[in-house]
Amino acid sequence: MSQDPSNLDTIKQQIRQGNKLEAIKTLREESGIGLKEAKDQVDAIQAKMIADGETLPKAGGCAGVLILIAAGLGSLGAWMLT
Repeated sequence: MSQDPSNLDTIKQQIRQGNKLEAIKTLREESGIGLKEAKDQVDAIQAKMIADGETLPKAGGCAGVLILIAAGLGSLGAWMLT
């Protein structure tokens, strides 16, 4: 990361809370940089936090949502067949 954002503490706190998207949004609003650049910088901040020994929450991602949708559709299909 070439430059530390002035809201670095806020961004780190958002990462600690598992709100990586909010951290990216905060960085973009503050700096006016593009989405990819903000994501790359937040990833670099997160990597530094991990390298410094912080334990951060695992990313949930879309997999959990997709599993819930698949389970719901399966249940609906089973119900319709009965």
